[in-house]
Amino acid sequence: MFIRQIADWHSGRRRKGEVRRFLLAFTAFSFFFMAGQAVGANDPGDAVAKIKSDILAVLHGIEGTISHAAKETGRLGLDREAEIRKLLQACNAGRPYVVDSAFIDGKGIMKVIEPGQYRQYEGADISKQEAVVQMQRTKKPWMGNVFVSVEGVKSIDIEYPVFSKENQFLGSISMLVRGEELIRSVVAAAKIGSSIKCWVMQKDGLLLYETDPAQRGLNLFTDPLYKDYPELITLGRRMVKEEEGKGSYSFPVHGTRNVVKKQAAWETAHFLNNDWIIVAYSEVK
Repeated sequence: MFIRQIADWHSGRRRKGEVRRFLLAFTAFSFFFMAGQAVGANDPGDAVAKIKSDILAVLHGIEGTISHAAKETGRLGLDREAEIRKLLQACNAGRPYVVDSAFIDGKGIMKVIEPGQYRQYEGADISKQEAVVQMQRTKKPWMGNVFVSVEGVKSIDIEYPVFSKENQFLGSISMLVRGEELIRSVVAAAKIGSSIKCWVMQKDGLLLYETDPAQRGLNLFTDPLYKDYPELITLGRRMVKEEEGKGSYSFPVHGTRNVVKKQAAWETAHFLNNDWIIVAYSEVK
């Protein structure tokens, strides 16, 4: 009996020792893992990859939704307006950055629009708009650049062709999105370091988004704000030519005249026919 108690005592000490070693190992692992996460999250290269991935996930989600609406519209036929409206409402659901979704016929006329606040534009001829012209020419999915829509909103048009059961081109499903809001929502949700800032640019230099709200909607290559910073303009032109890379430039800290050196990493996001240049940057300490 006494021998068994001694054995139990030794066994208990052994178990406690094993538990203690496990806890120490787990704590050390957690510390180094979190430290690694923090370092990675504050690195522009890691941050830009994350932001690009998240933006593309949203864009591909849009593509999946409007492609479904386009296929269903073709299957239903154009005389099923109530059902088409439901499909358009589903396109908008859960997407606060959407202006509206519409069915545009083969002549470029907006036939059905949701939500209801934009129905006054049903019947409008938008056949001269870039995305509609390209849709009629190619009959392929298309994403345009920022423009002012007939609704009077600066937005980006994403379109998907509609074909009948007999494969006749009937028009397209169009979704207008506020690019700035879409990107801002993605960046806000991304787990990147507090020192990281970012911008997203069309290939013509238009800034769809910048962490600094005052720069949103400006053109990197033509706006007077940037004319005294040729290093930044040169880097921007390099970004247009090269799909990804790293570089540095000098520019004032947001809201100040204090010019500092910044390091940047960029990657190009390809979606349908279009490209967005995603840039993450931080101050050089």
